[in-house]
Amino acid sequence: MEKFIESIANFIDEDDVKILKALSSDPIVMHSVKRIFENPDKVGKYLILLRDAPAAVYIVAKVAERLSRYLDGEDEAKCFAIFLTALRELRGCNERKLLQNMFLLLKEAIERRLVEGKYEDAAKLVMEFQDFGFRGYIRKVLFFALEVSEDGDYRRAIRILDLLPGIDAVVDAKSSVLLEWGRALAMSNPEAGLKKIEESLRLKDTVEARLAMAEIYESMGNYEKAYFIYSTLSASYPGIERKISRMLMEWGEETGDVDKLREAYNLAMNDRLLAEEIERRIKKMESQRLSGS
Repeated sequence: MEKFIESIANFIDEDDVKILKALSSDPIVMHSVKRIFENPDKVGKYLILLRDAPAAVYIVAKVAERLSRYLDGEDEAKCFAIFLTALRELRGCNERKLLQNMFLLLKEAIERRLVEGKYEDAAKLVMEFQDFGFRGYIRKVLFFALEVSEDGDYRRAIRILDLLPGIDAVVDAKSSVLLEWGRALAMSNPEAGLKKIEESLRLKDTVEARLAMAEIYESMGNYEKAYFIYSTLSASYPGIERKISRMLMEWGEETGDVDKLREAYNLAMNDRLLAEEIERRIKKMESQRLSGS
């Protein structure tokens, strides 16, 4: 047991070592701590034996957190599980000093993960322990999630945001990322892009998302749906008339519908070049009709 105590003492501070030495007089406590690190999957089972020794639970959490710095993959995940389970066990502790130490340990854990780019684990800790004074970190995790989306990893960005509480800023961020994701997808797969934009709209109905949806429908040749959406934006999006006019020009020419071209012309009255182009197409279509070609 002395060797085990020496080995875990490397991962804690001097004050913690003193606590550990005091705990070593209780063989059940030390045996349980040892078992937790030998069998991480059974952490919940052995923490039952430590309920009367919250200082030992704190030591378990701290060792797991410090040890995880040197691990990766499955081993790191197991240490994180020990850390998280031990912290949950400490939630009901009434010892002020221990709660202060727990706060500092959590702060250290969250900040380290943000620096190392382990945003999902940071988000889990912030979400679960926000009532310990970590609500301010929601904004930090939110920032890094948006940075991830800037790199084009929209899936991961949404995964991180899904771990945060559903406050307005998080909902708005998810809506924005889904919109960007939809636009990016639409370049190669318009239908997949539309689905992401629909998800964005379900979270928050924005002019930008509706406009993107209309543009995708237009690119697919579904002018009717595009026209309907564009029309709903006439009061909230300056310059929408020009977009509708250009779309009607293409729609009218593709279907041979001169009335659509005339409507396009009426909407383009403030754009001389566009109006002239539409007028030219109207004359051409009418000339073709007169000649019977």
